Amino acid sequence: MFEDANKFVEYKDLRWSGILKSIKKSANIFQPLFEGFTNSLEAIRLRQRNNVEFAPYINIILNFNASLGGDRVTLADITIEDNGIGFDNKNFDRLSIYKDDTKGFNNRGSGRIQMIHSFQYVNFDSIYWDGTRTMKRKFALSKTNPFLRNNTILYKTEEPSPVDGEEVKTTVKMAHPIEAKDAKIYAELGCEDIKKALFNHYLLAFCNIKSSFPSINIIYFVGGIEKDRERIAADEIPEPTQKDITISVPVCKMSEDMKRIENVENTSVSINVLPYKISSSILPASAIKITSKNEISETTKIKLTCIDPNASLDGYRYLFLLKSDYFDALDSDERGNIEIIDKTDFKKIAKAQGYIDEQIVLNDIQDGVNNKAREIYQEISIQNEHFHEKIEQLKRDYLLSEEALADVSLCDSVDEVFKKAYAYDAKIMAKESASYENSIQNLNKLDPSSDDYQGKLSNIVDQLVESLPIQNRATLSKYVARRKMVIELMDKILKRMLVCQDATERNVDEKLLHNLIFKQHSDNPLTSDLWVINEEYMYFKGSSESMLSKVKLNNERIFRDDFDEEEQRYLTSLGENRERMRTDVLLFPSEGKCVIIEFKNPNVNLADCLLQISKYAYFLRNFTKPEYKFLTFYGYLIGESLEKRDVRAADGDFKTAPNLDYLFRPMKTVPDDSGSNIDGSLYMEVIQFSVLKERAELRNKAFIDRLMDNATESDNIGERV
Repeated sequence: MFEDANKFVEYKDLRWSGILKSIKKSANIFQPLFEGFTNSLEAIRLRQRNNVEFAPYINIILNFNASLGGDRVTLADITIEDNGIGFDNKNFDRLSIYKDDTKGFNNRGSGRIQMIHSFQYVNFDSIYWDGTRTMKRKFALSKTNPFLRNNTILYKTEEPSPVDGEEVKTTVKMAHPIEAKDAKIYAELGCEDIKKALFNHYLLAFCNIKSSFPSINIIYFVGGIEKDRERIAADEIPEPTQKDITISVPVCKMSEDMKRIENVENTSVSINVLPYKISSSILPASAIKITSKNEISETTKIKLTCIDPNASLDGYRYLFLLKSDYFDALDSDERGNIEIIDKTDFKKIAKAQGYIDEQIVLNDIQDGVNNKAREIYQEISIQNEHFHEKIEQLKRDYLLSEEALADVSLCDSVDEVFKKAYAYDAKIMAKESASYENSIQNLNKLDPSSDDYQGKLSNIVDQLVESLPIQNRATLSKYVARRKMVIELMDKILKRMLVCQDATERNVDEKLLHNLIFKQHSDNPLTSDLWVINEEYMYFKGSSESMLSKVKLNNERIFRDDFDEEEQRYLTSLGENRERMRTDVLLFPSEGKCVIIEFKNPNVNLADCLLQISKYAYFLRNFTKPEYKFLTFYGYLIGESLEKRDVRAADGDFKTAPNLDYLFRPMKTVPDDSGSNIDGSLYMEVIQFSVLKERAELRNKAFIDRLMDNATESDNIGERV
């Protein structure tokens, strides 16, 4: 078999043994089949370009060795038949050139290597039209010893000869799998498996050629007998959801001064957009593809920015095929290569050459298609809105700049968003730190006695101030983020979403909320989150969950221990030990003033607890040392179960705050029975945790708004300088 040395095709200036080692066998069992099928599709398209009327077909025939019982055992060979253009002299000559690219379709001939990596022999039998008559040629590919001894993989089995009247077609037989495991794997697969593999792999191409779709058949033979058959039909290929979608892309030129890109007046290119909504099980990633002359171009990549290409929306992904006479004209070399540059390259080329032809640019195509995608598919538009809302939230919560997020896209995770933002800030900070250091070094050049001293000093100061917003952003973002976390945690407690709330401990929700706002048994409000109630309260002296009789102010107990007989009787009357009363939170804003905060479990009716704060205030008014006599009290009764009518029924002095969801009592007398005859007064609010949370959210938002406004003002100042 391959005995005639003259029929081995010589390859100059290369060693095939080395090439075959450098190009590894694909791990995909279907790769040789894909290579043969791709050749068939390309052959059909080339014949269609010649305006030949024919009914295109591709037959894939798998022959299996049979057991004695007639069952499939191993694969013998795979045959692929098509009636494409065939191996005329031009196409055959390509086989004698390694990495030849004249065929187009982004094909450089390496597919043949995958075939011979998997099969001992690949035999070609091709009938083609040479311009005057039909001709036939036969040849083979292999990496067996006879071939490699002649430094080739190509053998001319039969020289071209006339075959008048025969149909143009090509048969490729990949015979004798090299690895036994490959032969066994194929024997375990059915026609349906092969069909699915082809459908998934060639979906983009199938969508693009649906109007001229070939008949595709997959046939199984076992021991020479047909056992199974499948067909891929045009009606199985997805249809575009709309067919009349177009975008108008402006033609660009460089300005006369070569500094900016301008649109050519009244000149644009119309591009037809074919949108597809395809099951995620079929389409592996959403994409935008340029097509030309029924081919998909892979040379120009267009980003799909309106959606994460890898994401699935309700089980679907999206494909956008672009068609235009403009693309067809660019593809006049029949190589399937369409080069469209972006604005950056447009400027570079124009400045390097001093001139550039008027043309459309990639950025405008990309923007047009992505905008149109949002119009066509509401779900994409909604996802975009959610994404931008999330970005706005992150900007506010972490004080991220607009510039730092300019390169963020829908496919970015939250982690990636932060990486991009902080990477941008790091670059700016490095630049500004260098500027800062330079400004410091410039101080030694100042002359305070000079007339322009003040102006020069102001310039240096302005340079330093410019860097402060970014320098402080990390600290501020932590501050703001912590507050946001506290608010969100409060919300989760109220909704009973914490794991620890599954415990059976009584009043666990009250305990959690208490500790969230001000840790129990703590005496340092600065470490608390009392800002949830009032921003000022963090800066007062005070304690949490302290026994009243042991409360200290400035390291000294505030309560007397020289009680008279009547006072002593009262402290233990009715079976109570009033010395052991505990306030949830006790704060001392200034001399003679006291804040009492009482938390209640969310399921407790607040109307039943109105007296408690009054009792604490009475105790504080009457049993403290003279130097700590408190006259003004502010009380907060905080829970969640609030019925305003119940509160007013219990105490008609309570009023509903206008436009706010809480109740307040302007003034309640706190009697003085200690002998001074100077009564105190108690202002009191009854409010829900959820209302506090809402207030805190608004305050945090206002705080961020102020910071961002200041940052913007600083940036503007820097720009003016």
